[in-house]
Parts: sequence; structure tokens; C-alpha cells
Amino acid sequence: MSRVSTSIDRDGSAYRRGLVLGLTMAEIMLLLVFCLLIAAAVIFKEDRRVRDELRTQLTQRDAELADARDDARRQTAEAVRLKRLVVESGRSPAERRQLDEEWQRLVASDEVVSRMREAGLSPERLVTSAADVATVQPLLERGVTGEEIAQAVTASQALADAVSAQGSVSTLSPAELVRLAGLGQAAERSGKGEHDWPPIINLSEAAGYSFAVGSADLTPEFAERLRSKIAEEVVKIMGRYDAGVVEVIGHTDEQAMGKRESNLDRDLIPVLSGKTDIGTLSPADNAGLGMARAVSVARLFRTDPRFSNVTVIPLSGGQMVLPGDAVSDGSSARDARERRRIEIRVRRPEQPTQP
Repeated sequence: MSRVSTSIDRDGSAYRRGLVLGLTMAEIMLLLVFCLLIAAAVIFKEDRRVRDELRTQLTQRDAELADARDDARRQTAEAVRLKRLVVESGRSPAERRQLDEEWQRLVASDEVVSRMREAGLSPERLVTSAADVATVQPLLERGVTGEEIAQAVTASQALADAVSAQGSVSTLSPAELVRLAGLGQAAERSGKGEHDWPPIINLSEAAGYSFAVGSADLTPEFAERLRSKIAEEVVKIMGRYDAGVVEVIGHTDEQAMGKRESNLDRDLIPVLSGKTDIGTLSPADNAGLGMARAVSVARLFRTDPRFSNVTVIPLSGGQMVLPGDAVSDGSSARDARERRRIEIRVRRPEQPTQP
């Protein structure tokens, strides 16, 4: 019995030792797992810190790259500008003048389109109705207003309706004939303008009729239009109004010219007669510039055979007269392209004074 008890005690003691050892191992494993979790948390925190630093550095690099691209664009634009300046500096004065004139034409075209839109006109509609505009344009250049054209159309239609209603004018009474004659006269007056005066042809820089800056040299395009369309219109007006005198009036804006000596007193008449080139004229003020430009246009007309029996007189309005025949008050010294213009007027010659 004692031996059996001893064996049982020995087995129980071994069991207890195993149980204690098993619990101890579990605790050790839990401790190891806890330590691993702490180490993983530290590693994850370090990874997050490194990732945030990398993200910050990447944002900074993106901003630096954007600034570098902007600098590159600015440098490229500056290089293009400098290259253009270098190219233009190597051009001849005639080429630089042509570039300036092309730029002025582009600005003038943009201004014309803007004014059309402000007036409620569509450039696209104008293109599709170009033939109608070409028909009305000579009337407008003669000084006939849009209202007068509308009145002429109305009077002509009333005359046509009246004649159509009667069938034949041979059966009309004197009173009816007088009434029809009045309608016809009204239509004729509407077509010719108030008082039947010759129209003024206005050639402004704003409409593309330009000279070289500060000079009386005609641009090639202006000279060609003077020889063709404008000269033809002047000849028609002279025939219509039995006129024999053409007055060419040069107008400028109020911008002061740079200091220089004038040679107009010496060279103006030789230039008009064709003995000296127009480019030799050097006006010192706006009055002289207006006269020089008028001489340039008058000289071109004098070389045209259609003006062989016409007296062409150059005149200068300088900066004194605004468009619309208003006298300037001298308060506008801005760049006014519509004021820089040539006006062409025709009239009958004055009767010579009897001695």
C-alpha cells in the first residue's frame, strides 16, 4: 500500500510540474507575441514616417518641376522674341515698313469688324450680301444717307404703282401728271443727296488708306487703289456734276511731330510737278505733313491721263478739322487713326475775274 501511494505521489508531482511548465511556456509565448506586436508597431510607425517624408519631398519636387517648366516657357518665349528682333533688325527699311503696314491693316480690320458688331451688323451676312453692298456703296460715297436711299426706293415704288394703276400716262389729267412728276423729282432728289452737291471721298487710315509713319510716302496698296477704284470714282463724280477741279486735302491727328527742319518751302512745288521724289519731303509739323500727303495724292492724279484737263489742287487741314467738318479744340493728342485721312472734293472752276 505504501509502495502504491509512493508511486501515485510521484506521478502527481510530475503532473504538477508539467502543468506549471505548460503554463509557463504559454506565458512565454504570449510575451513573445506581445513583443513581436510592439516591434511590428514600431516598424509600421517608422515606415509611415518615411512614407510621409517621401510624399513631402515628392510634392516639393513637383512644385520645383512646375516652376522649372514655367521658367522654360518664359525663356523660350523670350528667345523667340529676341530671334524675331534679330531677324527684323536684319530686314531692310522697306521690309520693316511692309510688316508695320500689314500689322496696321490687321488692326484696322479688327476695328471694322468690332464696329460692325456694335452696329448690329454681321460680318458673315455682309459677305453673303457683298453684291448688294457694292451696289449701295457708290451712293454712300456720294453722301447719300441710308434714310435717303430708303426714301428714294419708296418714292420710286409709289411712282411705279401710280403709273401702273393708270395704265397709260396719255389719259392722265394735268393734276395727275403734276403729282407723278413730283414723285419722280422726289426719287431723283433722294438718289443725289441734299442740294445735289458733289460727295466728299474720305480715305482714312482707319479704313486702310495709310502712309508711312510721319511721311508722305504712299503704301503700295494705297497707291494701287488710288490709280484704280478711287480715280475711277472721282472721274465719275466730275462727269456727273460737270466739275473741273479736284481738291485733295490732307488731315492729321494732333500728335506732335519730332523736331526736324522742314524743306517744304523749297521742294513742295518740284515734288508736285514730278521733278523731285516725294520721299525727299521733310515736314516739321502736322500742317506740313498734311500738305505733303495731299501733294503725294495730287501728284499721282496728275500723272493719270484721265485728269489731263482737270486742275488738281493739294490743300492741308493739318490737325485742325475733325471728321464731320468740326473744328478741333486741341484737347486730343492721342493716336487717332480715323483723323489721319485724305479728303477728295470736286467742284466747278471759279470764273476768272474780269479786269
